[in-house]
Amino acid sequence: YLAVTGEEGIDKLVGFSHDYWKGRREDAWKTYVTKFPQIQELPDVGYNDTISVESIISLDPDVVLMSAPVNYDYIEPELDKFAEAGIEVAFVNYHKQTVEMHRSSTELIGEIMGQEERAKEISDFYEDQVKLIEERISGLEENAERPKVYMEYSIAPNTYGNSWADKMWGALIPQCGGINIAAGLSDGNSVEVAPEQVIASNPDLIVFTGCLVDDNNENIVVGYGADREKALERLQAYKEREGWSGLNAVKNDRMAVLYHDLSRHIFDFAGTQMLAKLCQPELFADVDPEENLRTFFEKYMPVELEGVWMVSLEAEE
Repeated sequence: YLAVTGEEGIDKLVGFSHDYWKGRREDAWKTYVTKFPQIQELPDVGYNDTISVESIISLDPDVVLMSAPVNYDYIEPELDKFAEAGIEVAFVNYHKQTVEMHRSSTELIGEIMGQEERAKEISDFYEDQVKLIEERISGLEENAERPKVYMEYSIAPNTYGNSWADKMWGALIPQCGGINIAAGLSDGNSVEVAPEQVIASNPDLIVFTGCLVDDNNENIVVGYGADREKALERLQAYKEREGWSGLNAVKNDRMAVLYHDLSRHIFDFAGTQMLAKLCQPELFADVDPEENLRTFFEKYMPVELEGVWMVSLEAEE
C-alpha cells in the first residue's frame, strides 16, 4: 500500500489491523512507528478472527482493503453489511505467489488510490526481478545438481519451528533450484517436520527464517535494524542441535537465515533471489539480492532499508 501511495498514503488511513505487525513483526512496527508515529493512534480493527466489521463501518471509510485468501474466509459472511453501509471492499492476494497476482493486486491498489502509473512501474520492477530467477533456473540441465533443502521458522536452537510443504517458503524452494524435503507433507501453509525426518533426509542446505518478535530472545533476528554479528552468533548455535553434526549442511556450513517477511509482499523478489543464490550459488554469483531490495526501497518505500536481511555461515568463511 505504501509503496504505491508514497508517504501521503498514511494520511488516508482511518484504521488498520495492528496485530499483524505489533509484536509479530516488531522490527517493522518500530521502523514505521518511528517514521509515522501517528499510526499508533489509528483505531485497531482486529486481525483474522477478531476483525470487527462494526468497528470498520463506524470509521466511515470509502473503501476497505483486505488480503485474500486470509481475510476473505473470516469476512465473507459479513460482506453484506459493508454493502448496506455503501462501503466498497477490495481484496488483494500476495499469497498466491505469482507474478500475475502480484501485478493485479498492486495495480488494483493503484487504481483505488489514483496512482495507476506508479503501481504499473512497481509491477514492472517486480516482474523484471522475478524473471531474472525464472530464466536462469529454467536453463538448468535436467540432471543438474539440486540440493536437498530444509527450511524452518526460527524459534530457538533446541526447539524446532515449523517448516513449509508446498506453500509459502516451501513453494519457492523448487522454483529456486532446490528439493524441499518437506514437500507433500501438508496441504496447509506450514507443517511440522519431525527431527528424525530432518536427520534422515540429510539436507544439503538448511535455511531458517527469522524476524524480531516481542516474546522470543533465542530466535535468529534479521530484518529492520538487525545486527549481522548477532545473527551469525545465533545461527551458529543451531549447529549444535542433537543429531545434526553429521548433516551435510552442517558439516559444510551450508546454513543461512532470511528475513521471514521476504515472502508474500511486493518486494518478495529479494527473498526468492536470496534463496535461489543459496540453492544455486554459481548460477547467481553476480546477483546481489540485498542491493536489489535496497534499490526497491530507495525508489518506492517511505522508510530506509537498515539492518541485515540474509546471513550465511558459508559466506562468512
